[in-house]
Amino acid sequence: MKERIKKYWETKSIFSKASDIFFIIFVIAMLFPQGRLAIGGVINRVKALIVQPGINENGKLVPENDFNWNLQGISGSETNLSKSKSKVIFINLWATWCPPCVGEMPEIQKLYEHFKDNENIDFYLITNDKLSKIKSFVEKRAYTFPVYHSLSDTPVSFRTRSIPTTFVISKSGRIVIQKTGAANWGGDKMINIVEDLIKK
Repeated sequence: MKERIKKYWETKSIFSKASDIFFIIFVIAMLFPQGRLAIGGVINRVKALIVQPGINENGKLVPENDFNWNLQGISGSETNLSKSKSKVIFINLWATWCPPCVGEMPEIQKLYEHFKDNENIDFYLITNDKLSKIKSFVEKRAYTFPVYHSLSDTPVSFRTRSIPTTFVISKSGRIVIQKTGAANWGGDKMINIVEDLIKK
């Protein structure tokens, strides 16, 4: 058996050897939760650079009571979504264990960096994970966007069976973007969409 393996290895090209090594590493990584998360994150990172969000100007109007959503930041301070009424609102529902969520976060960070000083838009990255886990996740990756833990039931307008799901709400209170799955939130197209929404 040892001789067969040696002969097999000696006849393979460098590319074939590299492919075999990569495949073995991939299989081993998939045996562990952290490995699966990392691989899924990379795959969805690529997807997030390709998929462009679209806008629906005539989206659903969010009812008044659905703005009443109690949230807690990773510092422990509490807030309510209603404080952002009449602004553009970016809501992303996510979890630390979700590969597509992890994959698109660098793009969300880019979008946040572009608009973080603009008082006409608020960002809410909301999860039901424990605050300690959220804080560790965010600090490890040096993300600076606002992250919250939900303290009350998710309002009907924002309920979903899949994550990540992202909502962008116009100043008039309409859901102009509702996207499930990783997307290119930090690209020029999205920046232009947000700039147009802020001007209206």
